[in-house]
Amino acid sequence: MASKDSDNKVHIRAIFLGILMMPIHSYWISKIEAIVYKGGGASTSSLIWTSVYNMMVLMVIFRLIGKLWPKINLSRADLLAIFAMCNIAACVAGHDMVQILVPQIAYPQWYAAPENEWEQTLLPYLPDAVTVKDKTTLSGYFVGDSSLYNSHIMRKWLTPFLIWSGFIFVLLAVALALNVIVQKKWTEIDRLSYPVIQLPLRLSAPTNTFFKNKLVWAGVGTAGVVLNINYLHRIFPVIPYIRTSYELGQYFTESPWNAVGWLPFNVIFNYIGLGFFVPMDILFSCWFFLLLFKAQIVFGRMVGFRSFPNFPYSYEQSSGGYLALGIIAIWITRKHLKGVFAMIFGKFKTEDSGEVNGYRIAIATIIIGIFLLIIFSNYLGMSIWVAASFFGMYYLILLAIARMRAEIGTPLHDLHFAGPSTILINMFGTRRMNQSTLVGMTQLWFIDRAYRSNPMPHQLEALKISERIGTKGNGFVYALIVASLLAGPMAIWALLNHSYEVGVQNAAPVNIYFGFEPWNRFQSWINNLTTTNTPSMIFTGFGFVTTILLMVGRMRFLWWPFHPVGYAISGSWQMVWGWGSFFIAWLIKLIILKYSGIKGFRKATGYFLGLLLGDVFFGGTWTMLGIAFDLW
Repeated sequence: MASKDSDNKVHIRAIFLGILMMPIHSYWISKIEAIVYKGGGASTSSLIWTSVYNMMVLMVIFRLIGKLWPKINLSRADLLAIFAMCNIAACVAGHDMVQILVPQIAYPQWYAAPENEWEQTLLPYLPDAVTVKDKTTLSGYFVGDSSLYNSHIMRKWLTPFLIWSGFIFVLLAVALALNVIVQKKWTEIDRLSYPVIQLPLRLSAPTNTFFKNKLVWAGVGTAGVVLNINYLHRIFPVIPYIRTSYELGQYFTESPWNAVGWLPFNVIFNYIGLGFFVPMDILFSCWFFLLLFKAQIVFGRMVGFRSFPNFPYSYEQSSGGYLALGIIAIWITRKHLKGVFAMIFGKFKTEDSGEVNGYRIAIATIIIGIFLLIIFSNYLGMSIWVAASFFGMYYLILLAIARMRAEIGTPLHDLHFAGPSTILINMFGTRRMNQSTLVGMTQLWFIDRAYRSNPMPHQLEALKISERIGTKGNGFVYALIVASLLAGPMAIWALLNHSYEVGVQNAAPVNIYFGFEPWNRFQSWINNLTTTNTPSMIFTGFGFVTTILLMVGRMRFLWWPFHPVGYAISGSWQMVWGWGSFFIAWLIKLIILKYSGIKGFRKATGYFLGLLLGDVFFGGTWTMLGIAFDLW
């Protein structure tokens, strides 16, 4: 590694290297998730394996280079800043952003037909600047065997490319400004643990202590044996398969128990490795409340809640829970926020003028950014009040996610189909919104469908890394600003590049689905005009109140076993997929703490970090080999 004097500084060369790494990262994320759909959703996990993998490769390369040319070596801060930039690139290129945005832009023009009447109900309301209306241009996108680098195609995509890239930058800039305001309270005062950053910090440490730990290699070996055997089985079926997934729902065959439905028990090394660092009450709450939601479904079948087809409205309960967590995050930070405003307006004097200026820039960024987002949404067709309500709830949810990641490091926070647009439709109904507003809101589906790939918690974790390693200056902030500016155009380019080569009709079905889903939702809105969805709003309110009460119980009683975060995130699709791994992590951690105490827990951390490392290295290597050589 570099000398100690430079270990805590982000150099310009690192940011330039990050800029070079970002399009490669965007390219691979798009290829893995949107084109071949192999290797899992890298961007949907709290710890993005592609970013860790890239950092490991850079470490090896520059340690070799450093032996010959020490002056051009990368410092620890450099490596971690590049890691942070790759995280932003992965999030924006991921499942829950650009992979929805690009199909969403192209789908209406290509699939407009007399049957859906989009020529009358949709296309006239789509602003020309944010979509592509030329079917000749779209032909290559859907059919393939074409190239993005045709002058006619590039010219037709240029304006929406620039506009949506600008929108994404403003969206991320506001999120970064919010993080700048809260990070001192959450990072330096509250001393939150930020479990997700533990592996990158250990990997980039200037000493080799981490790699000398035998338990680390035991964890790497555990993941390696299972993953290698199972990937080889996919190539050579004669090799036995190590089963890591069990469908428990198949054992419930009689009514009312068969109402349980899909209930997989999955052994996911990523979730188990990160879950080990999650507090016990949250681990317990996650799997407990997931099973409680399933019990509510069985109860509904028993008592015959036929008039409530969505009972127990778990998504709605989760949306209420996330909103409550956002308000709790603000409440916890209220004294710090008062101090920030006092410093800005000169009511509280401090010798650190840089801190005051930083807060002033952050507040200005939030005000200007939200104003621009509302104005742009109005251009898309949304009423001003709908746009303002949408982004108010959107950033409240992001604050909740950022806080829960900082405090507990949860591996998942998807909040599928329960964001601001769903809440607004449930609250006011489609009858109270004009056609233009419904079209405009549909165009924001790419940031509202789910919240797994959101960059805001990654931005906050990067600021924590900077504080943890004692970085001099604002190198990490500059790296995040650059990443936020470039992530949008790089992600859109990568997906368009793949799409014109392959054709989305020949790629992974997710491409067509992500284009179909938002506009099918719009079609249902205009075909079935609704008023307030009373049951949904009741359960959203129930989720909100329950989360607040769980927090009160946690603050009042030391013995309280339930955590509000566990309740909020358990009503989602991703928790159904991952609850088994949370249960395993909880059980292992319970046994270790009971028989070995905190000393045993600290010693065991090496094994679970190794489990994470093994999952990243072997899973990542096999994914790239499989795609490169079409092995399965």
